[in-house]
Amino acid sequence: MSKNLNLFKEILNSENLPSHNDLFSAAEKVSSLLENEVCNYRPAASGGMPGSLLDFRASALPFIVIPDLHARPHFLFDILSYKLPAGFCDSAALTVIDALEKGLVNLIFLGDALHTERTTKQRWAEIQMEFDRGNCTGPKIQLEMTEGLNLLLALMQLKIIFPEHFHYLKGNHENITNRTGKGDFSFVKYADEGRMGCEFIREYYGDDVLYMIHCVEEALPLIAVNSNCIVSHAEPRECFSKEQLINAREDSFVIEGLTWTDNDEAAAGSADYIINQFAQDNLSAENYVYLGGHRPVPAKYLERQDGKFVQIHNPLMQNIAIVRTDRKFNPEIDIVEV
Repeated sequence: MSKNLNLFKEILNSENLPSHNDLFSAAEKVSSLLENEVCNYRPAASGGMPGSLLDFRASALPFIVIPDLHARPHFLFDILSYKLPAGFCDSAALTVIDALEKGLVNLIFLGDALHTERTTKQRWAEIQMEFDRGNCTGPKIQLEMTEGLNLLLALMQLKIIFPEHFHYLKGNHENITNRTGKGDFSFVKYADEGRMGCEFIREYYGDDVLYMIHCVEEALPLIAVNSNCIVSHAEPRECFSKEQLINAREDSFVIEGLTWTDNDEAAAGSADYIINQFAQDNLSAENYVYLGGHRPVPAKYLERQDGKFVQIHNPLMQNIAIVRTDRKFNPEIDIVEV
């Protein structure tokens, strides 16, 4: 097992909450990386800061796309350990972590690191009871946050170790302060998850950790593209232009439209419109697919917009999409369970 995989095994299998120093230090480093990530694949927004678009069309590297993780640390470890098909990025059948170490793939996470949603409805009810008794750092919320924050720490370490090949997109759960505004909305599903997570971090770690995680979230990109694939957390709500996508962090309408879109809310043809912003010609446009997470699907995937947009998030499965650049994406064989 490689040194890096051992590091992630230690983080992701931990039964203890991350330390204050580990969380603060990682968030500080990642915030700095993201705030200075104006480069050949991340064009600057109009104000000079890194834009919200990652553009890998000049690269021949394939995408590995990770849907919503929602405090599933073992899912991330299984992804890093997964053996890719021979010929996907190398003649050998490399693991994902091997491919990252060799710089042969771009690993794209679609966002939503925190807040379990698989089989933890009862735990959230018990957390709510803890909070109702005035205890915002009780044993049930500690179980929840141990899973979520160890996962978040591992994601930040991936960005630190592989800054050019691991990319973390903003989802609607990347809202650690539980604000409503600037494209974000406070989150409530089984309980008052957004508020309770925020209050736990403030009480257990302090405002400094809360602030640094918020800084990371503020600097995250929102959408990524290569020669035959586009990805964002949610289905694009509107027909956004390339300029809108680059400048999205300054436009709450675009942020909301790439992170909060519910099923049947998207404008007709929005995925195809965005694809045509980046396709070089009609033939390449036909070979593109737009992948997203956000809304759970009942099986392996769900096609929308005449198959141009494919949802890949099933909270009861451990699916990822492996997107080759030498042929059109086929969800039947290119969505794999790790």
